[in-house]
Amino acid sequence: MVGEFQHRGGSLGSSSDDQWIGLNWPGISLICLNPMTKLILLLLACTACASAPVTSVSAPVPAALVSGPILTGAAKWADSASRLIDKATFAGNLQGLRNAGLVLDQALTAYPNDALLLQYQGYELYREAGLLGGGTASEKAELPLVASTARVKLLESLAAQPLAETHALLAMTMGRMIGLDQIYSPTLGPLIPKEMNAAMTMGPTNPRVWLLRGIQSFYTPIEYGGGLPVAETQLNKAIELFATDNPAPPAPSWGKAEAYVWLGQVLQKQNRIAEARAAYNNALSVQRDYPWVTYSLLPSIEGR
Repeated sequence: MVGEFQHRGGSLGSSSDDQWIGLNWPGISLICLNPMTKLILLLLACTACASAPVTSVSAPVPAALVSGPILTGAAKWADSASRLIDKATFAGNLQGLRNAGLVLDQALTAYPNDALLLQYQGYELYREAGLLGGGTASEKAELPLVASTARVKLLESLAAQPLAETHALLAMTMGRMIGLDQIYSPTLGPLIPKEMNAAMTMGPTNPRVWLLRGIQSFYTPIEYGGGLPVAETQLNKAIELFATDNPAPPAPSWGKAEAYVWLGQVLQKQNRIAEARAAYNNALSVQRDYPWVTYSLLPSIEGR
């Protein structure tokens, strides 16, 4: 990954959210390590502990505190990375996303060709591209490499094991690549509907597929099958499906709050302000800490 994505080698742990912790690794003081190194060491420790023989008796964990099976191996890495991606996405934290990418790079050295790890790698880059698109000129200059690398990782994930979200993310990524450079239009354009259709066939009740399809329709002109009414229907379908969506970790579980955000934007563009405000507030009821909603979208309709 270093050779194809050099900027990941930048400063880690620069976010104000990163805190030093006073834990100790045998022979290593974690006080002296940066947060990302500590996270990787702690994940390795947990993986090792999961397979180590029991040498002492500890108090039983109350049943109420146990939620699902204990994850180990590639599944543990994937779950940890997905949580980092979600946290950084909501916060609009570019460095946080890149830190998650580094965790995935490390995980894939131990579990190469794992379909879910590769999907999360492509998903992290998809989220990174979204932030770069609203960044500075120098950040926007990174977009072509980020998008093309995301496509590679998603294709690798599909080769390992097809998953509905992977097909949908690939369709969205190729659309972004065409938006950045029309030279891709003849080759990638025909592949976008094929990938989205594959996602719908594989996951007809997958809310993340309906969310991405709705976002795609938001940006697609009416004459090409998109438009605001179509997007509204698809986003409402996503919200309906999210109501009963409860995937077991480390399966993808992102998107519920985001579905309300995009529905709000669809409604706002149709000048349905009261409905848009309700949608944005619903997003905050799902994800209280959502700066995009609190400091950008809601203020944009204030007084209207």
